[in-house]
Amino acid sequence: MPAVFVSPRLRERQLREALQEALQQQDAQALRQLSDRLVHRHGPVQLQRWMQALASEQEQLFWRQALAQPSKPVPQPSIALEEPPVVEELPAVEEHPIAEESAPPVEEPLEQPPVPAPAPIKTALQGWLPQWDGPQIDRLAS
Repeated sequence: MPAVFVSPRLRERQLREALQEALQQQDAQALRQLSDRLVHRHGPVQLQRWMQALASEQEQLFWRQALAQPSKPVPQPSIALEEPPVVEELPAVEEHPIAEESAPPVEEPLEQPPVPAPAPIKTALQGWLPQWDGPQIDRLAS
């Protein structure tokens, strides 16, 4: 299902109405959550402006007190700890040596490292940059 687009003005109006409702209900937790959303989207200066525009002196005081209170932790559902299930031990399996483990290791002769081919980048860049003499590896090492 495609997401529904909500215009910024409509979102702002919904937030303003929710803040006014929380002020009328004297709901400190809702004020704190809505204020956090406002600060997240518009910054603390905008929160101050909205407080002055939406609330009377007493409501502003209540709003500031609501913001000053520490947020209550969300209650987590309690999980009753049960005894762990009993796992029956299986009988031990006898280990049989595998033939490959008992055979002596085979030593393979080391090959000579391959000689690097000329870099295609160097060949391609020589037409563009005739003074280019390859990557400066020694300069990076020091």
